[in-house]
Amino acid sequence: MSKLLNRRRSAPWWQRHSRPMMGILAGIGAIETAYITITHWLGGNVVCPTTGCEQVLKSEYAQLFGIPLSLVGFGFYLAVAVVAVVLAPRQDKEQDFPWAWALFALTTAMLVSSGYFVYLMAVKIGAWCVYCITSAILSVCLWFLATFGRAWRDVGQLFTTALVVVLVALLGILAAYNGVEASAQAGSSSTQTEQGSQSPPPVTTRSGPAELALVEHLNKVGAREFGAYWCPHCHQQKQLFGQEASKKINYVECDPKGVNSQTKLCVQVGIKGYPTWEINGKLHPGVKTLDQLADLTNYKGPRNFINQVVKSQ
Repeated sequence: MSKLLNRRRSAPWWQRHSRPMMGILAGIGAIETAYITITHWLGGNVVCPTTGCEQVLKSEYAQLFGIPLSLVGFGFYLAVAVVAVVLAPRQDKEQDFPWAWALFALTTAMLVSSGYFVYLMAVKIGAWCVYCITSAILSVCLWFLATFGRAWRDVGQLFTTALVVVLVALLGILAAYNGVEASAQAGSSSTQTEQGSQSPPPVTTRSGPAELALVEHLNKVGAREFGAYWCPHCHQQKQLFGQEASKKINYVECDPKGVNSQTKLCVQVGIKGYPTWEINGKLHPGVKTLDQLADLTNYKGPRNFINQVVKSQ
């Protein structure tokens, strides 16, 4: 018993407290990813000091097979928290040893996934998300605690396990993103203009007399829509107006890469997310139905709008 106590006292502090620390870090990650996922399902915009969060979280790389990556991350964080705090609270017990391997495998897979997404932000998306960077840092810390938070009996097996997990994770990630990559490249080539600026995807719905009358009224009262070419919710907003009416919207492009970009104006107005309507000097974020826009601007014309429902694209 005395030998066990002496060994624990001589161990580094991160080994003595590795499991509670992992539980705290995993809990922070679970809260962060849950917030992103819930906000995504509600169709809102996360609170972020820059527009990079929206560009990253609403890009085609932010979900796989229709599932938000934040939900996948939540599952990993929750699993790490449960294993570290509930299933393996005492790392000096022999029965805890299998759970140590489980933590090592989980955190290694998280480290590889976070590293790949950082690569996507730097190379493919061209924007940085505060939440994604925070998640990557949490993954590094969790992997450090899982790897160096105990004295391993078989370092060779540890290396072999790491190699297998890294290869499996990379193959799975590359296979999952294969379709996304092809879609992104096709979309990039189809939306790029001769000047090299990016334009949004085409509007496929049609406009009726009511939509045309409403957009004329919006322009008359000075209403403006602020958005970005890559924003799916901005496209949904234009789909409600239809092809003809959407061309007449007083639209302001906020992304520097977009056609006729007015980034400085967006910053001056205080745009935090897309789309955002400016009506009578007040900002109204989020997609608005045509009836909502009519109410906000005291529109008195016909309201037999053709496109009443916001459809996901």
